[in-house]
Amino acid sequence: MGTLIDLMLVHRALDALFARHRDAVVLMKFGQAVEALERFEEELRRHMKDEEEHILPLYEKRVGPVLGGDPQFFYLEHKNLLRNLAVIKEAARKLASNKNAGPREAHEFLQQESLFLHLLEHHDLREKNILYPELDRKLTKEEREEILSRCGPAAAKGMT
Repeated sequence: MGTLIDLMLVHRALDALFARHRDAVVLMKFGQAVEALERFEEELRRHMKDEEEHILPLYEKRVGPVLGGDPQFFYLEHKNLLRNLAVIKEAARKLASNKNAGPREAHEFLQQESLFLHLLEHHDLREKNILYPELDRKLTKEEREEILSRCGPAAAKGMT
């Protein structure tokens, strides 16, 4: 029987998609970088939807506010991540349309993107250290299996 920490496999798959995007930037394949970023966004939104429809409502009911893990923090972080991602996507599109873009522009873009990465890493750590373990302790075996079947590692297979 798995635990909700297995949901971090979805996060690892998202990290791999984002790494593909960054690899394309480093290789100055800016059009591919935009495509990879759009794929990442699509999968990130799918994962957030799963969390907001299946995990967070249950977390609110069963766990409630805990130090560093108030349910509203997770919703707000999702909004903040998507807002920052929209800025990055716009910058990536500008980079891809700039026929004179080269290594310097690639480095500047990656620097701009670092704030998003920091936010994403912080969010992932809070889910790994608070959300999933706290909820896991409150679920029955059947509830846990239901969550994992809807949102779990099987969902990550389509991302790679």
